[in-house]
Amino acid sequence: MEIAAAILLREGYRPCAANWPGRVLLESNEWELLYSAIKSSPAPPSKSVLFTAKSSDGQTSWLVWCTPIYDLNDSASGNYLCFVFDLNQQSSVAKANLQKTYHLTRAETRLVEQLLMGKTPAEAAEQLGVTIHTVRTYLKRLYQKLGVKSQATLVSKLLQTPPFPLRPAA
Repeated sequence: MEIAAAILLREGYRPCAANWPGRVLLESNEWELLYSAIKSSPAPPSKSVLFTAKSSDGQTSWLVWCTPIYDLNDSASGNYLCFVFDLNQQSSVAKANLQKTYHLTRAETRLVEQLLMGKTPAEAAEQLGVTIHTVRTYLKRLYQKLGVKSQATLVSKLLQTPPFPLRPAA
C-alpha cells in the first residue's frame, strides 16, 4: 500500500522517476504549484526540508518532505527524493498502531496527530490547549521513543509506519 507520492528529482529539481502516485501527481495540474513550492523551499540543498502546501482549490493539503540523496562515498549526488503526502488521506496511519508501535501516551498521540496534519508546534499547542513548553516536552519524548533528532525525521518516520501491525513472515 503506497501512502505517498515518491518523486526522484535531479539537479534543478527536475523529476526523473516516480512511483505510481507520483506519476499521477506529476501529470496533474497541481504539480506546478508543488514544484514552485519545492524550488522556493528555505532549506539549503544539503538539508532535508519539510513543509505543507495547499492545492489550487484549497481542498487538499499536502505535507512535502524533500531530502538530498548521497552516493556511497557520502557525497551529495545533486538528486533529491521528494515524498508528497495527501493529508486528507493520512487517516490510514492508524492511531492505535502508532500508540502500540512506539508506546505513545494519549497526549503524545494527540500531538502526533497534529504534526501529521502539518501543524507547527505552536499551532499544535494552540489546538491542544497546552503551552508551547508542554509541546516541546512531548516532542523531546517522541524524539527519544522514535530514535530521531528532528521534527522532519519524526514526521517522516511516523508517516512510514504501516497503518496496521506487521505480522512476522512465516
